[in-house]
Amino acid sequence: MENPLVISLIVSGIGMLMLFLALAFLYVLMYLMTTFLNDRQPETGAQETGGGKQETRSGMRRAAAIAVALARAEQEVSATGAPEERGTINGWRMLHRQRQLTRNTPTRRTQ
Repeated sequence: MENPLVISLIVSGIGMLMLFLALAFLYVLMYLMTTFLNDRQPETGAQETGGGKQETRSGMRRAAAIAVALARAEQEVSATGAPEERGTINGWRMLHRQRQLTRNTPTRRTQ
């Protein structure tokens, strides 16, 4: 019987080889799937000129304007909300503060 270290190196080498082969197989499989299942553009759409670009730009401008309006509305709502009082402590904060205080307390031992 050979040295156990040599046997373990051989087994791990075979395992690594199988792993890399499986990864390469999955890579090739994904490449082939994306190649054959890729959505192709219809050739009739390529003949249109200019009109689609203007519609796209106006649509993008509208989307940007809507996004800005929503962001400003959210900012106004959060700014006008009731502010938290300074005297109140959140339950989670109180729990964690108590844990910090009790974590490093010196223990008193009686003899």
